[in-house]
Amino acid sequence: MISKIYIFILLIVVTFILSNCGNSKSQEGGDNTGLPYIGNHDIVYQATDEYEVGDTIFYKVPEFEYLTQDSTFLSSKDIDDQVWIVKFFFSYCPTICPPMTSAMKEVNSALSEYSNDVTFLSFSIDPDRDDPKRLRKYIDRHEITADNWYFLTGNEAATHRLGVEGFQLLINADEKAPGGFAHSPNFVLVDEQQHIRGVYDGLDQESRKQLIKDAKKLLSNE
Repeated sequence: MISKIYIFILLIVVTFILSNCGNSKSQEGGDNTGLPYIGNHDIVYQATDEYEVGDTIFYKVPEFEYLTQDSTFLSSKDIDDQVWIVKFFFSYCPTICPPMTSAMKEVNSALSEYSNDVTFLSFSIDPDRDDPKRLRKYIDRHEITADNWYFLTGNEAATHRLGVEGFQLLINADEKAPGGFAHSPNFVLVDEQQHIRGVYDGLDQESRKQLIKDAKKLLSNE
């Protein structure tokens, strides 16, 4: 009798687990790309109007608003229906930033057929010097003509916090670092629901190829 009860309970548990496998992604995050969701996430334990028990609520990049190279404001809400490819830089950077920018140009060109659906964002971590005029000069120097690429400047502390806590990247002021700042060379791929779906070494060609491949998965996902 005990064994039959045990088997019965085990079947119930297995059935419950299998029935919730389809809910392993939130209503706002589920897709068929196979790409991971990066960042902390929560499991719904009490049903609401929006979620069912067992749904996963994936981490989302926090909202932001920045001044662009054209002296206009760009809010995350303005592009919340777009796939984003993000990097952090500063125009006076003497080391990794120029090759990072060239690498992002390469990625932008590779995704040119999706230009209406993907937005490139370059956040300056040195906003005191990187005003819109300076950013426009930087764009001209690197011969960037893409209309879907924004160079952004704003509060330094908030930008560093957005980079570290929001986009999961290393960013900090460091007097010993070249140019006075240390930051990650990584590019971040964000989907249309502001979930981080990939982090890639912007200075590594194979990693950039993977970024392009993964971005196309998001952009082609139905």
